[in-house]
Amino acid sequence: MAGFYIKKVIAKSDKKETADVTFKPGLNVIQGRSDTGKSCIVKCIEFVFGGSMKTLKTPFKPSAEYNEAIVVLVSPEGEITVSRKVGKNQVEVSTEIEGIDSGLYNLKHSEKSKVPDFNLIMLRLLGINGEPKVPSNARFTPGRLTWANLLRLFYVNERRIDDEVSIVEPQETYEKTLFMSSLIYLLSGRDFSEMDVQTQKKIRKARKEAVEEYVNGKLSNAGERKERLEKELQIFRGIDVEAQIVQMISSLEETEQKIAAALEESKKLLSSIMTLEEKSAECNVLLSRYQNLRSQYKADIQRLSFIVEGEVETKKLPRVTSCPFCDGKITPHSHKSYVETSKAELARIMAQMEGLAATEIDVRAQQELNEQQLTVLRERRSGIDAMIEQELKPESVKLTESIRGYRAYIQIDKEMQLVSEFARDWAGDLTKLDVQEEDDKEKEKIQYHPKEHFDSQFQTIMSEYADSILRECNYHGLAAARFDMKKFDIEVNGEPKGASHGKGYCSYLNTVVALMFRKYLMEHGKYNPELLIVDTPLHGFDEDDSEDAPESMKAGLFNYFINHQEGQLIVIENLDHIPHLDYEASGANVITFTKRKVDGERYGFLNDVY
Repeated sequence: MAGFYIKKVIAKSDKKETADVTFKPGLNVIQGRSDTGKSCIVKCIEFVFGGSMKTLKTPFKPSAEYNEAIVVLVSPEGEITVSRKVGKNQVEVSTEIEGIDSGLYNLKHSEKSKVPDFNLIMLRLLGINGEPKVPSNARFTPGRLTWANLLRLFYVNERRIDDEVSIVEPQETYEKTLFMSSLIYLLSGRDFSEMDVQTQKKIRKARKEAVEEYVNGKLSNAGERKERLEKELQIFRGIDVEAQIVQMISSLEETEQKIAAALEESKKLLSSIMTLEEKSAECNVLLSRYQNLRSQYKADIQRLSFIVEGEVETKKLPRVTSCPFCDGKITPHSHKSYVETSKAELARIMAQMEGLAATEIDVRAQQELNEQQLTVLRERRSGIDAMIEQELKPESVKLTESIRGYRAYIQIDKEMQLVSEFARDWAGDLTKLDVQEEDDKEKEKIQYHPKEHFDSQFQTIMSEYADSILRECNYHGLAAARFDMKKFDIEVNGEPKGASHGKGYCSYLNTVVALMFRKYLMEHGKYNPELLIVDTPLHGFDEDDSEDAPESMKAGLFNYFINHQEGQLIVIENLDHIPHLDYEASGANVITFTKRKVDGERYGFLNDVY
């Protein structure tokens, strides 16, 4: 966001107390009697902004004994305090804005000086980075775009307020062209750099020589490169490279197919191997189980043998028929025999063992067969893998490298063609350079007229503004108003502003012109400080009875100020002439100098100056 406003104006003295006034955004009215320092305030602003030592050596009267002016500016990024001492062409800047250094700045540009230009800060506040160059004459010679050159747009002082000529356009030819170019830059950002055909002959010659040297160097490098490429192509002489590439690609595709088929076969063999390995594992599990079962059968046989042997031994024991203690008769119990049952159980187990042995023989036979098949499959798979790794892949790599080599030939051949084409183009560029030089000489004949480069609607819009502002200001006797591009000034009722009236009307209409440009910059400009200072817009109405403008017209102008407080507007007027309106009710900042030494009232701007 660009733009700024003036917050404070300060006058300092080594002998007196500091004087200051404070402003705010919107309308600021400085009203007072004659010789109370109203104009001194804006002269301080002009002085700090870079007023020429020739036209404005000091903003103070010698008797005032003040020697330094300070202006505090406020931008969206922060505050900047700028001070200038009388007799100095430098200002002291103090700020905390990032990208703007505090310190001394030159008001007068010097290529040799190491001190930066204050102009860079003011352009930065407008939103312009750096210091653009714009045409300064009809030959498009670049000139510096400066705030001092643009200041007449935003500050109409008492010396110019009643001019019969354009209040905006300078009358000096050099200043006129540079100002107009600067105004176009504010409106559109165009600097006409594309039209700058005024490059000095020695610069143009140096540029041409540099281009020729560069292009000739490229041509020399191209020749050396082509020679190296031709040597690289010698190894391919007598070979139909395209045919070789086709053949090798076909062989490579065939080899890749073989690799794919071999990998597929290896995959199938691996699947069969895994199946047989699973079956072999199952056989091992069965044999392990059979071994455990045989051990169980043996344990059962041993158990039955213990039963039978026990029963045989039991029968050998004598039968007890009397009690060993009382000699009483005991009836022996009968014992059930398990011999037959054990025999039957033994026969069953033996039969199972015989079946187990037969089954175990079958399983071992199957396992042996599996191992034989696994050996065959593994050997086949190893052979396929060896063929892939030792034959097919090396063949694929060999073919790929050969194809890459032949393609390198094609690349080299194409590069040679490109080198040749570039060499021809560069040689053609040298010819075009000579032609361009002739064209530049022809373009030197083109004349720059800045008014031809304003937007096509500029005059129409400015004329609409002239008419609407005058009507809002209740301009007496208005039939029609327009903006004259040739004079770059307002025309009322078909006449220039000074044709039928004196200085009072010129001051009034010049103020309207300033308001027109203010409105255009706000609505259509690319860059705009959003600031306007007008010193005594009613100046001259009291010099001649014939210049007694209707009070409604004067009030209309100041009502316009009240109703259009965009940005910052500072208006200075004599207390005897300013319309009696309720400025403060509209939010305006009113500063009044009474020229009376009364408590609560301010005599003037500077202290002890009467």
